[in-house]
Amino acid sequence: MPTLYLISCRMFEDELVHIFEEEDERTRLLLIDNENTVGIERKLDEASADYEKISIDDLSSIVINNNYGKDEFVVVVNLLEFALDAEPQLLKEKVYGAIDMHGQSFDGILIFYGLCGNVLGSIENDFSDLGIPVSILKDRHGEVIDDCICAAFESRSAYSAAMMGENRGEGTYFLTPMQAANWREMLVIAKLAPNPDDTEMMKMVFDYSGYKNVGKVETGLCYEKEFDKTVDEFASMFGFEKKLFNGSTKVTDDSYHSIKEAIMQRTQER
Repeated sequence: MPTLYLISCRMFEDELVHIFEEEDERTRLLLIDNENTVGIERKLDEASADYEKISIDDLSSIVINNNYGKDEFVVVVNLLEFALDAEPQLLKEKVYGAIDMHGQSFDGILIFYGLCGNVLGSIENDFSDLGIPVSILKDRHGEVIDDCICAAFESRSAYSAAMMGENRGEGTYFLTPMQAANWREMLVIAKLAPNPDDTEMMKMVFDYSGYKNVGKVETGLCYEKEFDKTVDEFASMFGFEKKLFNGSTKVTDDSYHSIKEAIMQRTQER
């Protein structure tokens, strides 16, 4: 029974649903039950994708006791809260702590994060002594992505080009479907606004920060039903010009399937 421990920011819940909606019946998805799983559970249910909820306290025993078939691939997903994105050192402590506590029970570990303040860039080397594949999200050039927006652009170079834009000095505030659904919360977490419902204050903050545009990043996912409407309202609310960008789920898809293949190969070689 090969096993994968997947530690992810909640911002990637759409990408995770997409992956497991397309997986076959031999893949067993286990969600660690916490306050961050409400959204992904709803979307998995809507997609008719199977999953089980487990307690973090039972994690090691469930994996070690090997209650699943030898031909099944078991993925345990540990979703972490948005707020960690604004506290890089706390994020590192949380992710590293999760690996220290349970990582040795698995055949591989995948981190659905980017550099995030440059605190996770060395995670693969830092846990090389586990003797199992440990991976973090990388672009097609093998570079660790900057963040969740960068993941949607497939590469750091494409993300940089989009940020530079056609008109230098005009900042673009990017919205993926999950960013759009949670933009108020993200602004508070990023300490850009104590009250994101204060539109006039937010206009002043965006103006001071140089934002003139909102970038709608189409990832091809439609789990957030109000994406189009939310971006339009966001642009209207702050007087932004709307710019469209083609994104994808290639970074997350490739990262997942790459480590799965590595785990399966190692398991067959035993």
